[in-house]
Amino acid sequence: MTRLRRWEATSAIAGISAAVSLAVGYLIARSTAAPLGGPDGDYARVLLGERMKWEWITLMRLVGGTLVLWFAALLGDRLRIAEGEPARLAETAFGLGVVWAGIWLLSAFFNSASIMLAADYANPAGARIAGVLAAEIPEVLTAAVVFTLLLATCMITIRSTMFPKSYAYATGGLAALMLVLALIDWYGPASIGWLIVTIALAWMAATSVVLVR
Repeated sequence: MTRLRRWEATSAIAGISAAVSLAVGYLIARSTAAPLGGPDGDYARVLLGERMKWEWITLMRLVGGTLVLWFAALLGDRLRIAEGEPARLAETAFGLGVVWAGIWLLSAFFNSASIMLAADYANPAGARIAGVLAAEIPEVLTAAVVFTLLLATCMITIRSTMFPKSYAYATGGLAALMLVLALIDWYGPASIGWLIVTIALAWMAATSVVLVR
């Protein structure tokens, strides 16, 4: 039992660490000056000038994405117990957690490819395209994936005594908010992908605290 509790605590801490790692990488990305919307040559030149920042972004997203997988395993286990067999919603939540981790790992891959295309292959056009994909993948895909994850989690926790009702209602409220923000981001005049990602990371950290308690 002690060993099980240690695994659960470590997995919950992994969720908090994933949120911190991805948030740090995201903040570094927002501090870079490489112009994704500018000429290919300007982007590649600025990218190489601040290469270490981009290397750190790759590292933070690789570490964060891997830790999201660990967090998703614990969340899936707890939701399975709370839902009971056949636990279809719990399996859905776990699968969505895996997909979200894959989004961050894919973003890290394109970020690394952008650096290599500029530095090793003298391909500024390819570097800028890879940079755009690295930046847009989390912001475009997080809303849909995390909205469904929040909804599945809410549907289980709101009927279970294992989770605080305040957490279940807050998760449901965040699911509704995520849907509204996604519609604004996709169809509105403002780009708020960064806000969607921030809310998703905050929920993961808060969920980790609930799980460890």
